[in-house]
Amino acid sequence: MKQAILLLPFLAAFAACGQTAPVSHSGTDSVAFDTIAGDLPARLAPGNHPYFVAGDIYVPQGKTVEIAAGTVLCFKNFTGLHVQGTLVAKGIKNNPIVFTSEHDKEYHKQSAVDPAPYDWNGIYIHEDAIGTQLSYCAVMYSVDGINSLTKYFQLSPCIFLHNGRANLTVQGAQYQVTEEPFVYSLTLRDAAAASPPITELKDPLAPTRNTLRYSGAAMAAIGFFVAVVTGTQYASSQHAFSALSSTSPDNLAQGTSAAWEAARNKKNNDFADFITSCAVAGVGAVGICWSLKF
Repeated sequence: MKQAILLLPFLAAFAACGQTAPVSHSGTDSVAFDTIAGDLPARLAPGNHPYFVAGDIYVPQGKTVEIAAGTVLCFKNFTGLHVQGTLVAKGIKNNPIVFTSEHDKEYHKQSAVDPAPYDWNGIYIHEDAIGTQLSYCAVMYSVDGINSLTKYFQLSPCIFLHNGRANLTVQGAQYQVTEEPFVYSLTLRDAAAASPPITELKDPLAPTRNTLRYSGAAMAAIGFFVAVVTGTQYASSQHAFSALSSTSPDNLAQGTSAAWEAARNKKNNDFADFITSCAVAGVGAVGICWSLKF
């Protein structure tokens, strides 16, 4: 009885939304679904009819998509919502946002099939979708309800009904969710204060990859510059050593063994510096290439 009282505002809102003309995506009725698939637009507003999700829909990475209050999305079997960017789905108490099966007779009264758990895949929040918000939303008749790879998102509140395998899974851990409105909240502020920092939470390999990439780039640049300088010096010292090594009568008469030894040592030192700088540049290049492997 207590659960029924707590659910009354949501159920009343759903019932109010359901008092529309019969809808169908088959084209046999007077009213049809608005069909969508693929990347969602920046704002999805409620139309005259529920949306029929004919294929997977996406919040693209790096983009923000807003779903307005009162929007109803009816999903075909084996389809789902993938949140790769940021989703802001803000219903209101008397006008929620509904994610449900294409067979939900509250919104498709002419369906010949009853809705059931596992009718559609569910909502998948990817690890980069930090900051996603769902308020006054209902997720019904899916496989996984909401399955999130990041813990930094908000539900305030949402209800989960008739989902098959799970209602809410966060980073592999299933939450015990009843039929009562459920609240979950870890915000961007929580993420900013987290240890390890948010960049590591989004991608655990990012620090290692960035260290290799930036230090490799620095080493490659410095090594290349020094190789140019030392290569020029080596060419000059090689020329001087060759001149002192000449067997011409003038060189034999004017040259000394000390000058020849000094020229040879300078040539060898310049060559060693050139090889070392080339090795530094090579190690930097290897670091950059390695950072691209993972």
